[in-house]
Amino acid sequence: MPELKGESSLTDTSPRVESRSGRERLRAVPTGLPIISIAGSRGKSTVAWMLHEVLHEARWPSASWLSSGVYVDGQLQEGELGPWSKVVLAARYGELDVVIQELNAATVIGAGLPKNTYPIEILTTLCGNHEACLLSADTVRERKALEIAVDAVHPDGIVIANADDYDVVELTESSVAESVFYALHRENPTIQRQLAAGAVATWLADGWITHGDDRQTRSIMPIAEIQGTLDGEILFQAQNALAAASAALVLGIDDEMVRRSLARFEPRPDRQPAACNIVRFNEATILVDSPRYVNSLKLLARGVRHTPHRRTLVVSGCFPGLSVDECVEAGRIVGGLGGIILLHGEHAPDGRMEAIRVGLSTAAVPPIVLSMPDEGRAIDQLLNTVAPGDLALVLADDAETALARLWPAPSIAADRLRSNGM
Repeated sequence: MPELKGESSLTDTSPRVESRSGRERLRAVPTGLPIISIAGSRGKSTVAWMLHEVLHEARWPSASWLSSGVYVDGQLQEGELGPWSKVVLAARYGELDVVIQELNAATVIGAGLPKNTYPIEILTTLCGNHEACLLSADTVRERKALEIAVDAVHPDGIVIANADDYDVVELTESSVAESVFYALHRENPTIQRQLAAGAVATWLADGWITHGDDRQTRSIMPIAEIQGTLDGEILFQAQNALAAASAALVLGIDDEMVRRSLARFEPRPDRQPAACNIVRFNEATILVDSPRYVNSLKLLARGVRHTPHRRTLVVSGCFPGLSVDECVEAGRIVGGLGGIILLHGEHAPDGRMEAIRVGLSTAAVPPIVLSMPDEGRAIDQLLNTVAPGDLALVLADDAETALARLWPAPSIAADRLRSNGM
C-alpha cells in the first residue's frame, strides 16, 4: 500500500504494550475500523493531541485527521483527502491500532456521517451551560452536528462525554451505546447516576484524576502535573485531560503510561495556535488564547486569578468571535483581572471597542488601560514590560501575528527588557 510519513514504520514489529480488550473494543463494530471520533464546539484538537501523547507512550501506531491536517505518528502529511484514504486503508488492514478523527461541524452537517460506524466517540462540550451561547446560530449548527455524530456511534460502541455540559449529557443519553462520563467533581449529578448504575466514570478528587465505579476507584495522576493546565487552574484544560484520560483508560492503557504522557503535554503553537499556548519568557508566564465564547474567557480568567503571580498583564483586541453585546461582558471579565491592559482595535468595527471599554469600566478596581496601535506593537510592549513572576495573557485577534512575536522564541531581546515595569 502507499507509504505514509511517520515517526515509525506502520509495520513496526518492535515490542509494544498490549491491551487486547482495548483493541478488541475498537474493532468490535462491523466496519472493523478502529476510529475514535471527537466532536464538540471546543477542546477537540487538545483532546486529540493529549490522546496522541498517550498512544505514543504506549507504542500504539496511530494517525489523526485534525483541523490542522492529517498526521501519522504525529507527523503532518501532505494534503488531506489522499493521506486520509491511506490512513483508513492502513487501519482496516491492522497497520494502525487506532485513528483519531476530529469532526468539523460544517463538514458533518454538509456531508453527513454513516450511522452506527464509530466504536468510540468523545463529546467535549457545546456551550458549558451558558444560556446566551445556546441561542447563537453557531451553537444551533454545533448541536446539529453533535446529534449527527451521536447517531454515528455503533450501538456496541462507547460515548465518552462531558458531564459538566447538560446539553452534551442529554445528547449522550439519547444513544443506546455505552456511556462513560467525565466531570470536574464526583458530586456531578450525571456522575452520581453513572456510578449508581454500576458504570465507570472519571472525575477529579482532591486534585487527582480518578477513574472507577461505585465499588472500586483508582487515582491516576494529579491534575496539576499536566503542564497545559497551569497547575490545574485552567478548568477547560482539566476537562480536556479528563476526556483524554477516559479514552486511554477505556482502551486499557496502563495508568502510569497515561500519567507520564499527559504530564508532558503542552499545546504546541504550530499544532494548536492560540489554544491556551504557554510561553515562558524572562521568568514570566505568557498565555496565548483566542476565546470564541464568553464562558471560555471566564474559565481562562479564573485560571489566571487562581495562579500565584506578581502582576497581571493583558493584551486584548476586539474579540472577533463575540457579538457586540458579548464584548461588554468580555471587557468586564478582562477588567476584573486588574493589572495592565494593552488594548488595541485596529480591525474593530464601529461600536465594538466602545463596548469593551464599557465593560472594563465596571471593574471594582479599574485596571491601567493603555491604547496600542495594533496587536503586534501591543505584544512588543508586553515583552518590554513583563518581569519575573508576572503572568501575562494575550487574547489574540490574529493568532499568526501574535505567535510570530512569541514563538518559538519572543522577538524582543532580553537585554531590552525593563525589569521595573511601566
